[in-house]
Amino acid sequence: SLGSFAEEAKGPSLFDRMGGEPVARQIVADTWANHTSNPIVKNRFANSDGEYVKQKVYEIFAMATGADVKYTGKEMKATHATMNISEMEFNAVVDDVMSALVKNKIGQQEQNEVLAILWSVRPAVVNSNVTTKTLTTEKETQM
Repeated sequence: SLGSFAEEAKGPSLFDRMGGEPVARQIVADTWANHTSNPIVKNRFANSDGEYVKQKVYEIFAMATGADVKYTGKEMKATHATMNISEMEFNAVVDDVMSALVKNKIGQQEQNEVLAILWSVRPAVVNSNVTTKTLTTEKETQM
């Protein structure tokens, strides 16, 4: 579970090392901005309540990184089960999170830890039966 990552840590939590609540909320806001402008996934968020989603993402991000915050959303697998999320979409979302970490000057060690957490939830999010065509330009397909 996501909470197990935080429980193993000794010393300051990943959440605290990144700067606590203000920084975590800014990372979430920047991630949301990235998702809603990313051509691969922006349509997934078009009809979402941004404030609601950002609050739930903050809660799960905070909990997974060791904050004493209760996640009040649905379980990851239940939330994503009917979405048919592809590998490409998952990777795009991960890239968006990593970009938000860089924007907020999060250290490389902390970025690596966040990446490990994201990869740990991949099986609960990605539908391995969904395939996506590689993005190509028209010129490439005419060769």
